[in-house]
Amino acid sequence: MHGFVDVSLKNDYITPRGLLVTSKGDTVQALDGLVLDFAQDPKGAVTDFSLVGGTWSDWNPSYDPTRNKEAFNELDWFVGANAKLGADWKIGAQFVQFVSPQKAFIDEDNVEFSLAYDDSSHFKGFSFQPYAKLFYNLAGGSTVVVGRTGGSFDVELGAAPNIDLHPYNVPLIVSAPTWITVGPQDFWGGGGEAGVFSTGLKVTYPLSLPASAGHWSVYGGYQYYDLINDRLVLAESLLNGKSGRDVNTFSVGVGLGF
Repeated sequence: MHGFVDVSLKNDYITPRGLLVTSKGDTVQALDGLVLDFAQDPKGAVTDFSLVGGTWSDWNPSYDPTRNKEAFNELDWFVGANAKLGADWKIGAQFVQFVSPQKAFIDEDNVEFSLAYDDSSHFKGFSFQPYAKLFYNLAGGSTVVVGRTGGSFDVELGAAPNIDLHPYNVPLIVSAPTWITVGPQDFWGGGGEAGVFSTGLKVTYPLSLPASAGHWSVYGGYQYYDLINDRLVLAESLLNGKSGRDVNTFSVGVGLGF
């Protein structure tokens, strides 16, 4: 069994689906979880299998009192399973519930299926890490506010190109998380099939600590979002009183694996 913790400070909270939730004041986000890993035959079809569970939360200390009741903005909990197929492929399934502690929205039940390809063994210190995710909203409110409430989905297609600079005596890992979301019009509430395009840059510095302390790292990043779908711009206006296709976020954080 092992676990993970990640705490970050960002200027705005925007979801991977392009919903700008808060834009006033900084936001603090925390992720934590435990993983139960089952060792498998390295020569078998399934080389690794694991169960995972945890929580994610968002806090907006300088929240707008005309739009929110308190700083505690959102709490999500999730459980899932992941399997590694052969040396490179990984599949996963996860149930996640979005909860509003201040009852800003009704609980949203969702499932997400993922397929990823680990190409790091084909390059030296560099990989593209392509993936695809199917996000399905089972019940509750719309995950983009103005879309269908339950029974619709979107697909995220992306990659996280990264390069490890340690071989060049630079103790940094640089990545560029990039993705686009597409889905039926009812998921967005109209406006076409495309949702959001995002790309950015993240620089991670692994800390040199004793193994007994776990694996620590600090990071900083920038992420750009292009709200392709006009309904996402409408949701931005409803939640924040502002509208525009371009969203820029900056973040700093610390991560721990143990």
